[in-house]
Formats: sequence, structure tokens, C-alpha cells
Amino acid sequence: MKAKRIRKNIIKWLIILALLAFGFIKNREFMHDAFLEVKGTPKMVLLVCFILANLYFVAEGVIISCMTHKGDKKTISIWEGISCTYMCAFYRLATLGSGNGIAQVYYYKIKGIDVSEGTGMAITQYTFQKITIGVMGIISFLLLVLRGNKELLKYSWFMLTGVLVISVICLFLFIITVSKTVSKFVVALARKIVKKESRLNKKIDRMEVAINALQTQGRITWHNKKLFFTVVILDILKFSCWYLIPGILFSKNFGLNPFMCMSLMAVCNMLGCVMVAPSGIGTLDFVFALLFKTVVKSGKAIAAAIVLYRFFTWVVPFIIGLIPAAFINGKRDKEADVEESV
Repeated sequence: MKAKRIRKNIIKWLIILALLAFGFIKNREFMHDAFLEVKGTPKMVLLVCFILANLYFVAEGVIISCMTHKGDKKTISIWEGISCTYMCAFYRLATLGSGNGIAQVYYYKIKGIDVSEGTGMAITQYTFQKITIGVMGIISFLLLVLRGNKELLKYSWFMLTGVLVISVICLFLFIITVSKTVSKFVVALARKIVKKESRLNKKIDRMEVAINALQTQGRITWHNKKLFFTVVILDILKFSCWYLIPGILFSKNFGLNPFMCMSLMAVCNMLGCVMVAPSGIGTLDFVFALLFKTVVKSGKAIAAAIVLYRFFTWVVPFIIGLIPAAFINGKRDKEADVEESV
């Protein structure tokens, strides 16, 4: 058994190192540009951006810890929640966005949370994130319009379309999270479409279990006022930290109000979420360049800000996330050794 565990750990390390190499190779041009921009940016600005970027993951970790409480028992501590969110950040970049949710559910499973329950928690958390992005984006859009930025007004239809799409997405996620009637209708419709002898019925069964787990956790979150407001406030806090980064970068050289930049970034993120691309890759950059050129006339400065923003919100957590990704099974392996010795 010990030899088997050693082989398992070797394979685990090889997979993690392969993902690390893939992440760097796939983004090698961006990595090169990012490190050049880092070298040319004042250290104090870099420090502030670093702190803001990582406060996001601290807030996310607290949310995970709060949502996995069972009465007075902490299933996942705050420190473990932070480790989980950094591990997810590692897999997000290493798999171009597709492994983020799977990594979170896997972490829950290691901590003794059932897969269906863990999936429900992860989707509920995702639902709150989307709603927060939508609400912050809509409010920021209205504030920017009221400020009378004439150049920004020419993108009004573009932004209104984004507001409409994100509103529909948020409404759908909210309904599917709390409405038993809708979930039963979706499952019944799927069973009606699929033939009785089809192998897809097993997938529908799993889907029904996942939806029930999602709604159980969703109702807990929506009905528990303390948990609800904790998640909402922390979601607003974590996104505000990220949205402030462009304002920090632009305020020094262009004298822009960081909070005006934060509003623009909220709109950018909202629009980036409704455009189709793996984990928003490329879409956010496009919208960022489009909207920020209304207040920053230097295309080079905008490009540099995009690179630094992605560096702090993608690359830095990716590198930090290597640590929990590599050692996530360490505690479980030690427990297995203790059980064998007994």
C-alpha cells in the first residue's frame, strides 16, 4: 500500500507540473509582456495591486467557509477555504477555465462533503457571483450615464444589451436555485424528450440529484439572513478589490478618479461575462480597451493596464495556487497511514 501511495504521489506531481508547464507555455507571450510591464511599474503601485488582487481570494475563502458550515460545526475553516479558492485559481488557468468548478467540488469531497451537496454549494456560490456582477455592472452603468460621459454614451446600446442579457442570466439562475416548480418542469421535460430505454436517463437522474442539492443549498443561503448578507457583502468586497486595480494603475499617470475607473471596470466585467469565450478570456480585454479609451487616450497605457490586471488576477493566484494544488492530498495520505498502522 505504501509503494502504491508513493506511485500515486509521483503521478500527482507529474500531472500538476504538466499543468503548470501547460499554463506557462499556452500563455508564454502574455507572460513575457506581463513581466516587462511589472519591471516598468513603480513598486508601490505593484504592492497595492497585489494586495487588492489577493483580498479577492481571502473574501472568497471566507464565503466558502461560511457556506459549508453545519450548525456550529465548521466543515471547512477560513484558512481551508482560502486554500480551496487558490487551488481553483491554479486549475482555472491551467485548464483555461474548465477545471475551476471541478476542483472546488473535489476539494469539498476531500473534506467529507458529498459530491451532490458540494456541487450545490459551488453552483449557489457561482449564482451569487453572477448576480453580484450583474447588479454592480448595472448600477455602475447608470452612474456613468448620469455623469454625462458623452463618449461613453455612444456605446449605450451595447451596454444596454449587456444589461439585458446579464439580467436574464441572473433571473434564470435565481429561479433555478430556489423554484421547485421550475426544476420539476425541467426534469419532467427532459424525461419526456428522452426515450425510456435511453442511457441518457441515468444522466437525467444525476441532474435531478444535482438540482435538488443546488436548491437545498440555495434555499439555505437565501433564507438564512446572516449567511445571505455575509455572502452578498463579501462578493461586493472581493469584486470591488479587483475593479479598483485599473484605477490604481491609471490614477498616477492620468489623474483619474479610481472609483470612476472602478465603475467602468464593473461594466467591463459585466459585459465580458455575457460574451462567449472560455472563462472570459479575450472578451474582457476587448471590452476593457473599448470603454477605457473614452477616458484614457493612450492605447499603450490601456494595453499595459490590461496586461497588469490579468497578471494580478490570473497569473499571481495561479502561481500561489500551485501550493494547495500540490499538497491537497497530504493530510488525507497521513490519515490513511495512521489507519493502516492501527
